[in-house]
Amino acid sequence: MKTKNIIQILIIAVLACSTAIFIRQPPITKETKVSSKHHDLYYCPMHPQIIYDHPGRCPICGMDLVKRIKAAPQQESAVAGYTPIALSAQGQQLAGVKTDIVRRGELVKTLSATGQYEGQVYARVFENDLEFIKVGQKAVVDLLAYHQHYEGQVGGIDSSIDETTRTVRVRINLHQINRQQLKDNMFVNVTFPLNLGQALIVPREAVMDTGVRKIVFVQNEGNNFEPREIQTGMETDNGIEVKAGLKEGERIVVGGNFLLDSESRVQSGQQEEAATMEAKSHG
Repeated sequence: MKTKNIIQILIIAVLACSTAIFIRQPPITKETKVSSKHHDLYYCPMHPQIIYDHPGRCPICGMDLVKRIKAAPQQESAVAGYTPIALSAQGQQLAGVKTDIVRRGELVKTLSATGQYEGQVYARVFENDLEFIKVGQKAVVDLLAYHQHYEGQVGGIDSSIDETTRTVRVRINLHQINRQQLKDNMFVNVTFPLNLGQALIVPREAVMDTGVRKIVFVQNEGNNFEPREIQTGMETDNGIEVKAGLKEGERIVVGGNFLLDSESRVQSGQQEEAATMEAKSHG
């Protein structure tokens, strides 16, 4: 059999299988949703419009369908477009939900810069990071040629900014270094470890960034998960600074956020649609 014929047969077979799968798992229409309101529903987190009354796979992306999570009863969300979610301990385990406590701690940040030896060690620090650099501050210099690092201090900061790179030259005074190893124009990496004071800190994984606002899910009593908008500050080595929206000791979701976020928005949209239809029916 010719190769061309074999390829055509394979294509037909794949299309036939795809069609059969799609026929066996028809999406639920609005009418079916109403008649199936007392049964479990399953949907695709990537394509929320795909809803079935039984487990299966999304006909668009092939992802396993996820069981619908119940909305928390008689609760309204302070975040527009979201609704609180109620999830049992077993449901949390199946959804991969993990939580952690909001803590107050030291903000730790490390700035990195490149530089070279010009009779002394100079680092090139970006303009946006200058607020963190002070004379006398600790610096660690890595000699790339010898795979060695040395500690030092900031000895001086130039008064002008390079117009091309938008960096400022920072002089580093090194301690206990073999000067014979250093060669003119030798490249080095420089890091500046910073301690920026106390603040509320949450893991990066806890924050859902929509591009317009930052959302976290707070676990309240009765296994209810409340979407909450927060104001953030610096992103540091040990997490994200929280300026408003959370209190120390609150429990937040750090794993399984994607599922909660998707479900919360889907159910919020359905609730708005139902409210609109009810208002029209009474109009």
